[in-house]
Amino acid sequence: MNKCLAAGWLVFIFISALTESFHDMIVTQTMAFRFTPHPDASGFFVFDMAELTVPEAAIQKLGHAFSFFVLTGLFFRERRRMKRAVLYALAAAFLTEIIQLFFGRNGCLRDVLIDSLGIAVFCVLQRKKHTAKHTKTGSL
Repeated sequence: MNKCLAAGWLVFIFISALTESFHDMIVTQTMAFRFTPHPDASGFFVFDMAELTVPEAAIQKLGHAFSFFVLTGLFFRERRRMKRAVLYALAAAFLTEIIQLFFGRNGCLRDVLIDSLGIAVFCVLQRKKHTAKHTKTGSL
């Protein structure tokens, strides 16, 4: 069951990343994909944070972090190995950004960093939960 949840969430992330408009996908339930065989990868290493001052863009990036928070949690639930869950989630983050370049989207390393924040938040919260559980058990 956990594998199905993780696979389904990963498919959702990829479809969301590759469709021309996430807004249209959510609001009008329409998806369009446009393959670009020779993408312009020059913007991949640009770290323009000015975009985050636009509320809609900031909310979208928060969605990036949340998506990868959930994905890391699903990977962790599957095997109970944090390093492997983080590795898989980071691989998915890089892959989605690279593949976006081939679908007319602007894949960028900045978004991998934002995805990584969601991964890191999951790790911190899981660590706190683990520490609290062992502290509580040790004090009995």
